[in-house]
Amino acid sequence: MSTKISKDDLKSPDQVTQTLRKGFVWTTGHSKLVITAVAVFVVLGAGLSLMSFLSNKKETEQQEKYFALEKSYTEKKRGFEEAARAETINAQSKDKKNVPAFDPAKKASGDLQKDYGTVVAGFESFINEAPKTKAAQMAALNLSEIYINYKKSDEASAILAKVESGLSKGDMLTGLVLMQIGNVLADKGDCKAAVEKWQTLVDAKGLAFAHDEAKLRMGLCFESMNDLAKAEALYTEIAQKEDLNTTDFAASKEAQKYLRLLKAKKNL
Repeated sequence: MSTKISKDDLKSPDQVTQTLRKGFVWTTGHSKLVITAVAVFVVLGAGLSLMSFLSNKKETEQQEKYFALEKSYTEKKRGFEEAARAETINAQSKDKKNVPAFDPAKKASGDLQKDYGTVVAGFESFINEAPKTKAAQMAALNLSEIYINYKKSDEASAILAKVESGLSKGDMLTGLVLMQIGNVLADKGDCKAAVEKWQTLVDAKGLAFAHDEAKLRMGLCFESMNDLAKAEALYTEIAQKEDLNTTDFAASKEAQKYLRLLKAKKNL
């Protein structure tokens, strides 16, 4: 039953009274139903508020744990990178006397377990504990990077799949995770699935910051599938954005380069 009052009703006090009365009579006759409905809304509202509070509390707790894991990973990664730079400088320098000493023991071995065994175990346990949190999504991005660097695409794909169901529409982390899932699929040679994942990202209006980068990668995949027309169309679209004050100048420049290479390939 509708108790909506129109402009015409406002001109007729009697009609207004009748409308309000009908509402009162209906409410009185269905008091148990109304009371039950109100109780349900109160409980539901309280439940949602509690869930939101607990969710935020859980997220905060997980992020605190995550930062400790990230710190451990970052320090280990930085150590390997510094050792690699020192080795390069040592190898290229002609003046061996003034070159900083290089310790081969500090270099990454190339064996995942030896290099990042404890880090990987920590990230995996953390993700399994609360896969739908943003902290788990950040952990999955880092862990998938490790797996990709050690040529373990299947493991990278599996860990990203664990957090995908918890992605929020329009959230920046969602864009990063979808981008990385596409990267892993492409790395595995499944460009068709990679393009579909990047297209999901492109279709999300709230993830505009990553659209050009996703389209650029889609273009590369189309090239690998020998669909040069689609690749050229994407490169052209992104390349032209440089004149439209696009925010992603790097993607625009890359697109221009890929477009030149593609045209050169077609002319061979």
